[in-house]
Amino acid sequence: MITSPSIIESRSNASTIRSDPDTESKVRSSIRAINETIQSNANEPSLAFYRIQEHVRRTLPTMVQKRMELENLHERMNGLIFDVEYSVDAVKSLGTSDEHFNNIATYLEKSVYISKQMNLLKQQLIQQQFLEKQGEP
Repeated sequence: MITSPSIIESRSNASTIRSDPDTESKVRSSIRAINETIQSNANEPSLAFYRIQEHVRRTLPTMVQKRMELENLHERMNGLIFDVEYSVDAVKSLGTSDEHFNNIATYLEKSVYISKQMNLLKQQLIQQQFLEKQGEP
């Protein structure tokens, strides 16, 4: 057994400290705070995962709906892009069909000229018939 005066003093001081109610309440309060801190730190990862799970449960249906809308819009956009590209190709091909349009314009001019000639001939025929009817008494 060690009988050093400092150890005896510390034991006697410890017994006096323990008997002091103010110090005892402070020690218990400190121990309680340390226990709560340790418990909180031990549960922190579980709490974090729980919060993440809550967040996923709340936001996942909305995110899935938005993704489906985005996919539908993507399909529509692809269709519209195809239509625009097809239209651009059609307009570009119009540039190479000048000869066809010139032929159409020429034939239209000829038909208008022939139509006028036919109308003129009809009018002359009608006038001629009218004059013949007037000369027949």
